Amino acid sequence: MRLVTKTSVRRRGQNFLINDTIHQISRKDYIMDYSTTAQKLIENLGGQSNIRTVTHCMTRLRFILNDESVVNDKVVENIPGVMGIMKKSGQYQVIIGNNVAKCYQEVTKLGNFAGSSSAADQPKEKQNPVNVALDFIAGCMTSLISAIIAGGLLKVLAILLGPSLLGILETTSDTYIIINAIGDAAFYFLPVFVAYTASKKLNCNTFLSVMVAAMLIHPDIISLLGSDTPTRLFGVIPVIHGSYSSSVIPAMFSTILLKYVEIFIDKITPEWSKNFLKPLLIVVIVAPVTLCILAPIGLIVGNGLQYVLNGIYNFAPWLALALFAGFMPFIVMTGMHWAFVPASLLAIASAGFDTMLLPAMLSSNLAQAGATFAVAFKTKDSKMKQIAFPAGISALLAGVTEPAMYGVTLKLKKPMYAACIASGIGGLITGLVQLKAYAFATPCLTAIVQFVAPDGGQNFIYACIIAAAAFILAFIFTFIVTKNEAPAEGSDNTAIVTDADTAEPAASSQPAVANPLTGEAIPLENVNDPTFAAGILGQGYAVIPSEGKVYAPFDGSVETLMDTHHALGLTSRQGTTLLIHVGLETVSLGGKYFTPHVKQGDTFKKGDLLLSFDLDSLKKEGFDTSTPVIVTNTDDYQELKLTKTGAVNAGEEILTLTR
Repeated sequence: MRLVTKTSVRRRGQNFLINDTIHQISRKDYIMDYSTTAQKLIENLGGQSNIRTVTHCMTRLRFILNDESVVNDKVVENIPGVMGIMKKSGQYQVIIGNNVAKCYQEVTKLGNFAGSSSAADQPKEKQNPVNVALDFIAGCMTSLISAIIAGGLLKVLAILLGPSLLGILETTSDTYIIINAIGDAAFYFLPVFVAYTASKKLNCNTFLSVMVAAMLIHPDIISLLGSDTPTRLFGVIPVIHGSYSSSVIPAMFSTILLKYVEIFIDKITPEWSKNFLKPLLIVVIVAPVTLCILAPIGLIVGNGLQYVLNGIYNFAPWLALALFAGFMPFIVMTGMHWAFVPASLLAIASAGFDTMLLPAMLSSNLAQAGATFAVAFKTKDSKMKQIAFPAGISALLAGVTEPAMYGVTLKLKKPMYAACIASGIGGLITGLVQLKAYAFATPCLTAIVQFVAPDGGQNFIYACIIAAAAFILAFIFTFIVTKNEAPAEGSDNTAIVTDADTAEPAASSQPAVANPLTGEAIPLENVNDPTFAAGILGQGYAVIPSEGKVYAPFDGSVETLMDTHHALGLTSRQGTTLLIHVGLETVSLGGKYFTPHVKQGDTFKKGDLLLSFDLDSLKKEGFDTSTPVIVTNTDDYQELKLTKTGAVNAGEEILTLTR
């Protein structure tokens, strides 16, 4: 028997089967109209009921889902308009590119989703402290980048118009002072901005957080902490002197403290007094602790990071920049680059220039652009061409590399290697000439003026040479290694075979997937859940279990294990990806009655016990125990054949796959 789904997406060129109706959509129209993209996203993310919140950054839609296990990543990636996906910190991130705001608008039109979420609303995910810290820094800094870039480029404009270069404006002129002041505002008041975004991230009182941060840059405090006379609070507590303008970490620390103080004060204050007593007590506690302890610690941490980076740079600048630039794409993908943003801002504020992050990103961003354009010119896959050209322009002119990385270079792998090598070479040159960035902006062709030195000199020429070298080398390397005879992986040329299709003879067969549970096998369409029954997540079958044990259906590894332990995502050595979802709506149990015998990342042998569950308790609480067994990469196969239904034992080979 062939497994057929009536509502699955079929791809024959640009044909899409939606609710049994075939629609012809041109690529040009689709790019301009994100309503269809939004509709398909909501459908394939489990429907409106599965989407808790949705926000967006510069290139990504960030979904918080109730149950990530019901999502077929392959299907989502192949939705026109989607560059790729990333799952991180409890978020299901869909990479759209520069038009993400348009897509976000269409998504919010179709569903009344919350636009923000607190930490308490986030799905619980086991994270190490480093990931937690990076996620917090990213959440605080992402929204501020536009203001930082605008301010940095305005300061560059003042330099260009000033007496050391074009000589149009004198430093004492009103126009020069105003332009420079507008540019400085984003950096001088950075603690206030960070306090605002941090409070949104932590879901605490925004204006109290801003108030505490504003205290650090109040003129009287600046004057007090800038004098030679020791400062003491209440005449006893010493206050360490320092300058907090342009700082980032002190405001983060103060907002974290405020979050917990607010919770504590809310518990101890009577209801009738909360309007006046609660904010007073919060500020009375948080402000002195921030001024005397947290702010100095924040400066020490920031200066310490800057000291470490300077030490690495001073030891061997050519080696440090070569490695930093070469691995920059992977640093960006993990979010680690956010850890360097405060240090970069501090370096510009104190020394007047940055020698690490921004110079390294110049090589990396231009290399990604070069590699992506090479793919666009070389590949014969029309879909990849249409993704690569705008992605390359985005990286080249805006410094936004996510569409290039996730949509092109990382997907094809070899272009990513070529880009990293070219970027590393550019980084080596960067270190040798000791390139400096004098303003914070995402390095790209249009923002390269950030490398213009206030006193002129060769720095800008070096930046142009490095940018050209990274772009050209990445283009050449990628053009050599990119194949032009076959469509890219995951292109629309891969079809889901149905009874209405005429499939070519099977190219190859692989061993059958063993049944993971003992019980009664039933067709997938008989499952009492429209998402599974319609085959949206992929083709397969379901088992009504007679015992509470899930065994490995093949040799492979655990790609996903939900914290609620009700669902497993497995990958075989042959590349088959399998979802085993024990029961329906069992995510609501929060892991109750489930005992995993493996953890995410573990490898296993066929027949190993993966998961145990209390079948009797599930039945007593009224849960449907039907367990879908889904091949989530159905598109990789010409045919899936279920050879047996009814009573089955764990270990029986009842599902065969044909490529």
